[in-house]
Amino acid sequence: MKNKFLAIFAAAGIAAVGSTLFSAPAHAQLGPIDQDVNVELEVPEVLFLRTFETVSLSITEADLAGGTAVTTGGLGQDFDTINPISDGTTLIDQTSPFTGLTGGSITKTVDELYAVWSNSPRPGGVTIGLSVLTPGLTGANGGTATIVSATPDTPTAAAPGLDIPVVGGADIEFNLGTSTASGTYTGGVITVSVEAP
Repeated sequence: MKNKFLAIFAAAGIAAVGSTLFSAPAHAQLGPIDQDVNVELEVPEVLFLRTFETVSLSITEADLAGGTAVTTGGLGQDFDTINPISDGTTLIDQTSPFTGLTGGSITKTVDELYAVWSNSPRPGGVTIGLSVLTPGLTGANGGTATIVSATPDTPTAAAPGLDIPVVGGADIEFNLGTSTASGTYTGGVITVSVEAP
């Protein structure tokens, strides 16, 4: 009997609690609330230059001839086309077959010499300049050559940013008038200058 009474009392209590839970008024959900937040980022201005430590150029036999080589393996020959026959007193044509030389000078092209990264906000972008710091080159054979000039092929450009650089090359003119012997000539220096004006 005691157990029946407790079971009825417990059942009545659960029913009362359940009734209270289910009869409570429903509340509407709050939110969400959206709010925009401004974001700022300070990026430093930078200018970065990359070049090669050494540019080692070779003058080819075709370069010396101004196009098609007049020598093969360093050897060549022809006949005097102005005076093909000599009577013993005829002067031989002294015009050089090496027409790639202009007054003893020859120009070599460097396809890529520098890469420049810049995020300059200035309207002038970046400027690239080349100058000859040490013009003299000396060969192991005692001959000498001279760097006459160095000219960039991209002297100005819009600031490219910090991902893909401005890449440019140069034309370097050499005077071989005093290079009386073949071989490697060293000692010349050119300076690459970059600025964001």
